[in-house]
Amino acid sequence: MQYPKRIVVTGASGFLGRAVVERFEQDTSVAGWGHHHATGAIRMVDLRDATAVRKALAEERPDLVIHCAAYRDPDFCEEEREETRRLNVEPVATLMDALPEAARLVLISTDYVFDGEHPPYHEDDERRPVNYYGLSKKEAEDIAARRDSTLILRIPLLMGYGSTFADSGFIAKLAQGITDKKLMELDDFTMRFPTDIRDVAAAIAFLLERKAAGVYHCSNSRGQTQYRWALELAARMNAGADHIRPVKTPAARKALRPANSQLATDRIRKLGFTRSTDFREVADRVLALDA
Repeated sequence: MQYPKRIVVTGASGFLGRAVVERFEQDTSVAGWGHHHATGAIRMVDLRDATAVRKALAEERPDLVIHCAAYRDPDFCEEEREETRRLNVEPVATLMDALPEAARLVLISTDYVFDGEHPPYHEDDERRPVNYYGLSKKEAEDIAARRDSTLILRIPLLMGYGSTFADSGFIAKLAQGITDKKLMELDDFTMRFPTDIRDVAAAIAFLLERKAAGVYHCSNSRGQTQYRWALELAARMNAGADHIRPVKTPAARKALRPANSQLATDRIRKLGFTRSTDFREVADRVLALDA
């Protein structure tokens, strides 16, 4: 497959962005953009600064931008709405305005654009976010969709393994809590469908190979609550789980969460994409980093 000659990945120092850079850098020229954690070859670009974004685009002249950067903590987004717009919405408008017509955008979006009341959700289902994070991504989708060539990929909670145990997302945090043996009260109400970051990167490549545009979903089909994932992880660690307690009602948080925003993946599967790495495989890779 001949990928675009020059790709820019925003959020390249983040959990997903690193996996996306890794997926494409062997096949084409990739420029990673980051901000707070930009190191090494990653270029520091503050996406909230439209002038800086335009300058960097003029210098990089990408054929494709894969836009991974965003605020993703729903509670932060709920409290800091203006700041959330500065990163989750306004840079998409800047990219749409500054990118040449021939250049493409891949926008990473979220299952949180749905209200969680009638899963599973298909790409064309009505979006009714219940928190500001979801609302900001809905608005970003609407801006990005103004260009017919745009690819929007919605994803759920991400899992994966990094270069170190501490850099391996929510599985590492759960494992640490299991090891510490302190009381853990975990959500046993909200269904989540953790999906491997490398599967998402592979899905982007797959869709680009087929010159796909529009909205697609990438998600694992196996879902459980945070409490049930913790019990499964504890079993794989051969660790006791008596200190892990289920919380059966929605937690009192600043932002509401959809109870079950499962993404239907029929559209991408009909094209032939069937990659779906199970939680157990990713968990074993994470735990091996702490061995």
